[in-house]
Order: sequence, then structure tokens, then C-alpha cells
Amino acid sequence: MNNPQTEWESRSVTSKEVNRRWTEGSFIFKENATYYMMYSANFFGGANYAVGYATSNHPLGPFEKSADNPILQKNTETGGSVTGTGHNMILTLPDKQMLCVYHGRTTKTGDDRMVFMDRIEGREDGKLIVHGPTTGTQQLTESGD
Repeated sequence: MNNPQTEWESRSVTSKEVNRRWTEGSFIFKENATYYMMYSANFFGGANYAVGYATSNHPLGPFEKSADNPILQKNTETGGSVTGTGHNMILTLPDKQMLCVYHGRTTKTGDDRMVFMDRIEGREDGKLIVHGPTTGTQQLTESGD
């Protein structure tokens, strides 16, 4: 458990939500010359479900997990109301703006999963940043900024 990847990918077990690990919902997309493999880890029905990614210069790998994982996770420990964020996909708009679409729960909805959409940014250094989870109205800009 000293490995940061193992720690976040095992939170459902270490918090006693469930007694096994899950890693699922993977898909690959290409941005510039980099292949990104997005995936979810932890119990889909629990608060610790979260999203990470790995990168490669070839669609068949090898892939290297991001040191910034998880890039999308519950925000209740920082004053938010969203848990169980996972099983995502990326939607690229005609202006190249990207949205991360995923499911999660809020403290108001309890066990009922809801669909969320937040902006995701691909940085010049190859890092991905999800601007969420959010529950309020978001404004998309014409330029994608």
C-alpha cells in the first residue's frame, strides 16, 4: 500500500466498503501524439469510486499510470456533496473543448446515480485535469477556454 496507485485504487477495500478491488470501465482516446487510457477503480456502488488515467505513445501500450491519479473523485472531504464518481467517457466538442461525462451520487440523492458533465483539460505537458465534480450550472465558452 506504499504505492500511491495501489492506495487510491484500493480505497473501497481499506475503508471496508467491500472486500475486493475493482478496476473497470477503461477506454482509450488520442490527443495529439498521446494515447490516454481512462479507467475507474474501486466499488461502483461506493463513495470511493474514482477515475484515473495512463498514457502511451502507442494504442497497445505499454501504458504508464499518471502520478496525479485519481483525477476525478469524491469531494465530500473538501466541503462538496458528490461521491462515487466513475465510469466516464470523454466528449470532444467541435471547438475542441472536452467534457468528461460520468456518474456519481450526491448527499441529496443517496444511492441514486446521476450523470455529471465537467470540463476536462489536456495540458501542454500531457496532464489531464477534470474541473469537477460540480453540481452547479456551468458556462461553456465559445473558444473552449
